[in-house]
Amino acid sequence: MYPQPSRSEPSQLSTFKPTRDINVYELSADEASTTGLQNETSVLSIDREDTLALLGIFTLTVLKGSVSILGVTLSASKTAHHVFAPRSAPIPILQCASSNVHTDLDIYSLPPRVRQNHGGAVVAIRSLDTGVEGLGRVYRVFDGVFEPSRWQRSSAEVIRPGVNLMTHSDRDVLPFVLPESWSIALSAAETPPSSADPIQPSVYVVKGPKKSGKSTFARTLLNRLLTRFRRVAYLECDVGQSEFTPGGLVALNIIDTPVFGPPFTHPSLPYRAHYVGATSPRCSPAHYLAAVQALLETYKFEIQTSMPDDESIDTRVTDVIPLVVNTMGWTKGLGANLNAKIEEFAEATHLFEVVGSEEKGWPAYDILQSTPTKALQHTLEAISPNLANAHFNAVDQRNLNILSYFYAIFPSITSMSFPYPSAPLRQMTATKWRPLILSVDWSRAFDQVILIGAGYEDVIPSEISNVLTGAIVGLVECEPGTEDPVYLDPSSHMHMLTPVSPTILARCRVIVKGELELPIWGMLDFTDANEGVAGVEKGRVPYLQWGKSEGLGGERRRVRRNLMRKAQM
Repeated sequence: MYPQPSRSEPSQLSTFKPTRDINVYELSADEASTTGLQNETSVLSIDREDTLALLGIFTLTVLKGSVSILGVTLSASKTAHHVFAPRSAPIPILQCASSNVHTDLDIYSLPPRVRQNHGGAVVAIRSLDTGVEGLGRVYRVFDGVFEPSRWQRSSAEVIRPGVNLMTHSDRDVLPFVLPESWSIALSAAETPPSSADPIQPSVYVVKGPKKSGKSTFARTLLNRLLTRFRRVAYLECDVGQSEFTPGGLVALNIIDTPVFGPPFTHPSLPYRAHYVGATSPRCSPAHYLAAVQALLETYKFEIQTSMPDDESIDTRVTDVIPLVVNTMGWTKGLGANLNAKIEEFAEATHLFEVVGSEEKGWPAYDILQSTPTKALQHTLEAISPNLANAHFNAVDQRNLNILSYFYAIFPSITSMSFPYPSAPLRQMTATKWRPLILSVDWSRAFDQVILIGAGYEDVIPSEISNVLTGAIVGLVECEPGTEDPVYLDPSSHMHMLTPVSPTILARCRVIVKGELELPIWGMLDFTDANEGVAGVEKGRVPYLQWGKSEGLGGERRRVRRNLMRKAQM
């Protein structure tokens, strides 16, 4: 469980003492060229008992031995793993680890002066320039989360520019600690099946109440499976706190690279997705279940088995793609019934249940407890509330995910690979974030507008343009005859902001407006010194009001404390 450090006695995070030319080496240009690294890279020699808590954005390459990070063991390879470690999430602890992979081979020709201790490991740390830290200028709540807080600036040690070694935990920084029950369950999930049919794909369903670590475990499980499988499918059923997409989507992603960071650091283009348009399926449970069931069928018929890759270097399984299903944290009433249906549809081979407290609505799976299942069941302890997230609640995280998506730069996609179903089975995660969003003219580009959610029946066609102004919408491809169209005014002229290439959206001629709203932070232009929009200072921006409210009920309410209750009379 996560430790609860006090201000007077903070717990130690790093035992590694960086000393130049003893355990930290700056390679010269010739040494870097010979080793196969860049000369802006720092090489660290880690003893077996050392721990390193790193804050910042960097690439991690294991040169010799094996290390563990965020519950995953990485062995020496040519892969440079991208790591995002902000204060808004538990930061990774790097330490030596044992591995079944043979690491005695000299993959890298290390300089003679680099100390290579028996049982230790050698890693390369390089600063990573992505622009993701610029999101803090957009959403000021997260400003500076990749840097030490003012309480720790004096004790933090710089490993590389933008990469700091944190020595102790405090109210702003907590480490990622893997609970024992999680470690046991993850080891069981990694074990190859002993059945006669080894290519039978496994389906891993993760369930539990909100704020219990369910999504964190699902991400760790995904990373652990990637050490054995070339690709892993990830079905996101939590439309409020999504891992790879903005909220409001039931999405099926293909992941081939471990993700080391919170959700806003790896927005991805899904293999297939359905737009729910809300952070909860409360208003459209039938639509939500239909979307989940459709994506499960997509996985079974298009993804679960694939042609083996002709890659002699990669020894992982390539002809089978397992599935991780992350359910939502709504576990009471209708939410429990929806999760029960999802588990029934998924036909899980492994079921991971995070046990929460009664205050969080647990247990609530009375239906599942009486339903027999053939899945291997694993009970997990809930993690303690993360003090590092005390300043960043669920709404803040959701808003940051939305803004991260709109500012993301995704890998270029050729017209031959989109639109689906001819999309490749590969991960498409953002690599950079840009300060401005590209504006595209979509005049007369759509055939219909679909409104979903509470109150949409009261919207008359003449007000559609007003409804869409400043709205977050889904651009979808809709089969003919599935919805009653609401046609736009032919003379309307629209500008849409989207990070997705028009090549991908070529067949998306339907706009779906749900309940999602653009965060206030997304309405401002952070490049403007006055924090306004298009040169207009924020106090004069339409639809936005700062400071004291106006009108009846706008003043601060006064509490009457001299009233007596009935029992006191």
